[in-house]
Amino acid sequence: KATVSVLNWLTLRRRSAAQHWRRSPPTLTTSPSSRTNQHLHPRLPPAHPTLPLAADASEEPLCNKAMSSGMMAGVVGGLAAMSASTITHPVDSLKVRMFLHGEGKGGNGGLGFGVAKQIYKTEGLKQGFYRGVTATWLRQALFSTSRFGVNDALQKSVFGRSGKSDISVAKKVLSSCVAGVTASCASCPADVVLVRMQADGKLPVEQRRGYKNVFCGIRSIVSSEGFTSLYRGLRPLAFRGGAVTAGQFTTYDVAKRQLLSMGRKDNTRTHLLASMLAGSVSTLIVNPLDVIKSRMMQSKTAPVSGCTSIVHYTSDWHCVKLTAEKEGVRGFYKGLLPCFMRQCPQVILMWMIFEQYKKTYTSMTGQKL
Repeated sequence: KATVSVLNWLTLRRRSAAQHWRRSPPTLTTSPSSRTNQHLHPRLPPAHPTLPLAADASEEPLCNKAMSSGMMAGVVGGLAAMSASTITHPVDSLKVRMFLHGEGKGGNGGLGFGVAKQIYKTEGLKQGFYRGVTATWLRQALFSTSRFGVNDALQKSVFGRSGKSDISVAKKVLSSCVAGVTASCASCPADVVLVRMQADGKLPVEQRRGYKNVFCGIRSIVSSEGFTSLYRGLRPLAFRGGAVTAGQFTTYDVAKRQLLSMGRKDNTRTHLLASMLAGSVSTLIVNPLDVIKSRMMQSKTAPVSGCTSIVHYTSDWHCVKLTAEKEGVRGFYKGLLPCFMRQCPQVILMWMIFEQYKKTYTSMTGQKL
């Protein structure tokens, strides 16, 4: 208590001294020789002028403010995405199984109800639908934190967005694309483990990988397939990350501003309408890229003798070609319904939780994101 009291006293003294200096700058006490000097050269400044207090010391450069704001936006956005993903993880597991259904053989997975029934019957709720939830948490911690932070920092430091001035839609698309690609590179290892854990129940028992958690999966992949296998499917993942981030962020921001300009209040209903539109747009954009990404990450680096359940792709372009030849255009939109069922609630929950977390942060710190 005594230390706090002393610090408070020193702070008050410093503030009062600064206010006094601004009202009446202190007179410099000079020696007789210096007085003579000043008399002979009246325009010369005092020999030892008193330096003014740094009134603008608390004002950070624009770049530092943007980076600080970007970091906090990343943390808040990452927490919001992790909360939303915990709720939507079962639908995401169904979506991945649908993407891999009939891989390399053709066939249609239907609307996904038969696949969901089969998963529940053979694996149960926990093992079938919540397998890989730790990988989801790590992926969102890396992916969403990065894209929220990078997008916010780019828009403020590079494109000059502020609370009063907005930027063009083209600049929003560009910044969100860069943020999505950057975040995808950061989260690729967690994404590889997530896809494999979700698809493990689809494989025969002798071919299952059996990762206990995301860190066990990363260690197993590095030891058995090499470090580079953690980045299988990086190119479609980066395309997907850029496309889905541009679709979600730009659509939500533009829709929200349009609704506010029409006289709507900045409330939960407005956030719901804007996020629903963002989820619908991003689903149509991302589904083909999600199919290729999931199939690349599920495949092995080299064909395995006697293994017929895992298709081997030499590259992502080979995966695109083989999917088109065997399954046609419909192959790229397999799992569209579960993708929509997962993507829309995920985006809606993410943005609505983000807005609530943002309000909480503003009320606690007095700073707007």
